[in-house]
Amino acid sequence: MARFLTVALAVVLMAAGDAAAEDMRTAITLPADMRGDFLEHMRDHMDSLDDVMVELAAADFKAAATVARERLVPGTGAGFGRFLPIEFREMGLAMHRAAAEFAQVVARVPPEPTAADWQQAMTALEDITAQCRGCHSAFRIE
Repeated sequence: MARFLTVALAVVLMAAGDAAAEDMRTAITLPADMRGDFLEHMRDHMDSLDDVMVELAAADFKAAATVARERLVPGTGAGFGRFLPIEFREMGLAMHRAAAEFAQVVARVPPEPTAADWQQAMTALEDITAQCRGCHSAFRIE
């Protein structure tokens, strides 16, 4: 019985390894000297998004707008575009545009937000994260 379990576990682990090895996302190869900077830039996007959510959790819509405007809107790129496929660049621009729209939406929220204000803010936030999800699902950096 123990031998059967060992063989069964080995088969499961091999199948899991095969599934993990077959990553269907488009591979992007960056110059070695830029790869680290690019990944740091992407991590900063995640940090910025987290900071936006921290401000929303505190119901500080103005601060959330400021974070989005200063750290996620178009023009905050670091010049990586020339190494990226056009589809990646388009998704990145869509994320930056969604962040700009989010900043506008939450900047208009009054001091006493209504349920509708919250709904608009969360919908605008989801527009940002949908772009993140789409890009991370479509591409990987090598």
